[in-house]
Amino acid sequence: MVRRCFPVLLFILVIFLILPPACGHVPLSAGENDNPASATVINQPEKSYVIYGHIHEPDGVAYYRFDMTTGQTLHVSLMVNGKDAAIPDLVIMGAGIPVSGTPPASLRIPQGSAVFVIPGRLPEHAEYEPFTPSAIYQVASYTALVPASGTYYVAVHTSRGEQDYSLAPGFKEEFSATEWLLVPVNVIGIHTWEGQSPVIVLAPCIAVVLLGIALLLRQQRRTGVSRSPFSWLAITAGLLYLGGASITFTQMVRALGITGWDPSAILTLIFISIPVVLGIVALRTGFGSGQPVLAKERVVLAVIGLLGLLFWAGLIIGPVIAFVAAVVPEKPKRKD
Repeated sequence: MVRRCFPVLLFILVIFLILPPACGHVPLSAGENDNPASATVINQPEKSYVIYGHIHEPDGVAYYRFDMTTGQTLHVSLMVNGKDAAIPDLVIMGAGIPVSGTPPASLRIPQGSAVFVIPGRLPEHAEYEPFTPSAIYQVASYTALVPASGTYYVAVHTSRGEQDYSLAPGFKEEFSATEWLLVPVNVIGIHTWEGQSPVIVLAPCIAVVLLGIALLLRQQRRTGVSRSPFSWLAITAGLLYLGGASITFTQMVRALGITGWDPSAILTLIFISIPVVLGIVALRTGFGSGQPVLAKERVVLAVIGLLGLLFWAGLIIGPVIAFVAAVVPEKPKRKD
C-alpha cells in the first residue's frame, strides 16, 4: 500500500510545480489611519496585498501611503462584503495625478497633491474568486503609471457611519514563505469579514473530524485492538485534511450561489481534490500501519505534511500532526 502512495504524492507535487504561483493577495492590517500623517504605509506598492478595513464614523476617511518611483504602476481595487453594504468612494492623491471629481469635505489633502475621485458603484453581479473562495463586490478601481517619483495617497471615504471595506493594492502576486503558510488562517478571517460566524465557517471541518474519531473509537471498542500513536496521528491528520477540504467546498458552493457558475471554480475543485487525496493516503497509512512502523510509512507522512503546507490543507494543524507522526517514537512493548 505504501508503495502505491508514492506515485500519487509525486503527481501532486508536480501539479504544485506547474500551477501558476499567483494565487491571491497577501493580507495586511489597516491600523489607525484616519489622517494622512498616520496613513498605512504600503512598502511594496506593486505587490498584491489585501487590507480589510473599517471606518467607524460618518463622513470618515481611511488613508494609505505609497512611496513610488517614475514608471511604477499604482493599482488599487476597492471592495465591499455584500450587495447590501454601503458603497464607499476611492480617492487618489499625489503630484501630477489628473484632477477629477469633487473631493469630500472631510478629506485632508497633502500639500501639493492633486485629487482624483472615483465614486463607488455596486456591480450588477459579484465576481467569483477561486482561491478563497468567495464572491467579490468590486465598487471602484484605479490603475495608472505614476508620473513622477514621490509619495502618493489612496483614501477610502464613506458618507455613511459604520463601513466595512477591503482594499487591494498592487498586482504582482508574490508570497514569502510565512505569508504562504498562513493563508489558511487568513482565509478564515476573510469569511468572517464577509459576515459569517467563525463557528459556521469551521463547522464542516469540526463535523468531519468528530465523526471520524467517533467511528474509529467505536471500531476500536468492537474489535478490542488498540492503535499505535503513529496510527492515531496519521488518521487525525487525514481527517483534518478532509475537514479542511470540506470547508473549501462549502465556501465554493456558497460563493457560486451568489455569482452563478464560473469556469475558474475548476481551480477551486483542484485545490479541494488535492487535500482529499492527501487525506485518504494519510488515513490508509494510519489504518494499515502495524508494529513496528515502517520507515516508508514515516516518509509518506512527512511528504503528506509538506504537501499539506504547500496546498493549504488541514488548516496548518493537519500538516503539523503529519510531521509529528513521521517522527513519533514506537510505543514500547510491555514485558510479560
